[in-house]
Amino acid sequence: ENPVKEQLKELKFLECCIKEALRLFPSVPYIARKTGKSMVIGSHQIPPATIVIIMAYCLHRDKDQFPDPDKFDPSRFLPEASAHRSPYAYIPFSAGPRNCIGQKFAMLELKVIVSSVLRRYKITALCPYDDLQLLGELILRPLNGLPVTLTARPHIS
Repeated sequence: ENPVKEQLKELKFLECCIKEALRLFPSVPYIARKTGKSMVIGSHQIPPATIVIIMAYCLHRDKDQFPDPDKFDPSRFLPEASAHRSPYAYIPFSAGPRNCIGQKFAMLELKVIVSSVLRRYKITALCPYDDLQLLGELILRPLNGLPVTLTARPHIS
């Protein structure tokens, strides 16, 4: 049986794990925006109507925001760890007025799927993290897929 919505709200550490996975491997690795007016970013003057590319994949690896950025550490998303982080340091669903309107639904859907699979199976990746080759097109994905093994867990009533 799948968890109900109230139970999904209680899966706080699972949510931290999902957020950390999306930090390391954002589904959409970059976002393009067109500037509406002239602006200054750092020491650079950006004219209006300039296409700006925001690299979420790189942004999520900012050492100032995420120490040891290549390490999988779900505790980064515990409330006390993320309270003072800029809301624009982590943007797996974009940010601002053009963010994903379905991000809350997506998180609920991810919790249902991940919790359902993990209750039934142990998942083991057959490709070491350091050997993973990524293809960052419109969607970030492993270049050659990601082979895994599934081992059934004992059924618990």
